[in-house]
Amino acid sequence: MQEAAQALYRRAETLASTYRERNVPRILTLLEAAADLEHSGALFDLGVWYHHGIGLVRDDARAFGLWERAAAGGHLEALFRLAIACERGSGVPRDPRRAFQAYEACSQRGHLSAMYEAGRCRYYGIGTELDRAAAARDFLLARSYGHAEAIADAAECDGPRRMPTRGS
Repeated sequence: MQEAAQALYRRAETLASTYRERNVPRILTLLEAAADLEHSGALFDLGVWYHHGIGLVRDDARAFGLWERAAAGGHLEALFRLAIACERGSGVPRDPRRAFQAYEACSQRGHLSAMYEAGRCRYYGIGTELDRAAAARDFLLARSYGHAEAIADAAECDGPRRMPTRGS
């Protein structure tokens, strides 16, 4: 079953990388078939298509559900997208604590942007206790791996430039 899912997903990727505009219905059919077989890459990509409304009606709740399934299958970028959705309330009610936990989980698995976002959450106390010392360690780590926003922050003031949104 996994081989079939992988074959469907590979075909969708090939079509998407060549002539996306002409093949949207076919790509979606392939992604949906692979997602039905719980292929984490297909679940993630289909979520992205729903989130951006590519060939479909935009549906953030559906995207979130697909990303949850992909993350459960070990897809790191899907877990990162869940964190963003939880923080912003995109497709689900806002849940800063869950967002921070997802950023942390991604960070521990080496996701560079999640390292920065976990630090930002600590810096502002979003979903966790305010801890500027721990935030500084997160920013330093992100900078050491070349995260552009963390490097720019260091040049300006060593704090995150992106302020939390209302209700964070």
